Amino acid sequence: MADVEQNGGTRNLTFGEARARAGFRVAAASGLAGGPIELEFFAEIVGGGMRYLFVTADRARYRPGDFSFAATFDAKPLSDPFADVPDLGGPAGVVEIAAGRPWHQPLVLNQFVRLEDTLDLLAPGASGRLVIDCRRLLWLAADEDAALAPATDAPLVEVRLALELRRDDAQLAALVERFVAEVRDGPPEQRERPLKLLLSLRAPLAVERWRTLVDHPDPVVAGRVRQSLPSGGR
Repeated sequence: MADVEQNGGTRNLTFGEARARAGFRVAAASGLAGGPIELEFFAEIVGGGMRYLFVTADRARYRPGDFSFAATFDAKPLSDPFADVPDLGGPAGVVEIAAGRPWHQPLVLNQFVRLEDTLDLLAPGASGRLVIDCRRLLWLAADEDAALAPATDAPLVEVRLALELRRDDAQLAALVERFVAEVRDGPPEQRERPLKLLLSLRAPLAVERWRTLVDHPDPVVAGRVRQSLPSGGR
């Protein structure tokens, strides 16, 4: 594993005659234990040429496919919230990457790691260090047909990130309230990000608030809230 990189890391790769860069970076983080952390995966062609990338979604776990994250908080491992959910596949497609047209994929780390468990590892007001190992196999194919059958020896893009998280329950509650207000009262075209972040927060104080959106007048919003409510092994 590479050295820890605070905000993002890049790897240089070669696919035939095409040179590429790919990696992970922190896009936005509240800095709060139990709060949302937004990452971004990126891939870009260096110089000239064009390549194709196969991308998938994991419909059973409500998150992008093809990614793996392992995290520790003050050296204590944090688990996958959907570790017991089988992989049933999901929507997939091919995207084109060319010089000047990179691929950027937003990711919410809370969908892959139980960041809510950091609250139990800190006293109020205390801080700790989150270390995240981010991984994705990357095959950039020369044409769309080849992209649909990724190589078994595709290179692994692997980056280790680190962040400091502080426990402040009042600030976390205020952040949740802001997101709830944006979903309930904000313009429909601006709902997706706060809704996605809200539904990834599984701390009891967060769930208690976002579950009130189950009566949202938009049936799509209400349905996603119902699907995300804690149940069974989730």
